[in-house]
Amino acid sequence: MSDSLKDIMRKAGNRDFNERERAKFHEKADELAEYYDNVEQKTELEKRHDRFRQRQEYASRLGPAAERLPIITKEEREERKKNRPERRQIQFEGPIEKLIEKYKDPREVFNHLSHGQLMKYELDDETGCIYEKGKLIFDGEKLVKE
Repeated sequence: MSDSLKDIMRKAGNRDFNERERAKFHEKADELAEYYDNVEQKTELEKRHDRFRQRQEYASRLGPAAERLPIITKEEREERKKNRPERRQIQFEGPIEKLIEKYKDPREVFNHLSHGQLMKYELDDETGCIYEKGKLIFDGEKLVKE
């Protein structure tokens, strides 16, 4: 029953309705008083279970979750997709030697490395040198061959 209908019936003075409302209120109040009287005797597991049941009861009063979901129009979906920031694609573009030839700048090379390559190589920001397991492989200008 909607709230507005309840208000109208309450104002109209429907005795049966008022008695049912009052009985429901007293029942809930008694249940709540009983809960707080026994709360000291309950274990943590019982308290957690009670909280879970209260959340379930509250959720059931709201109705099915699918009905509460917002319905997004096609235009809103496209607008949301357009405003979403572009994420950097991290994928394998080739071995580090090819990336160095292509991009020249070591910082730019590191922007194009895959996850595995990022774990394998280290960049010294000050000098622009690239190290692999402690060995120098790029000195900032050219590949170092050993």
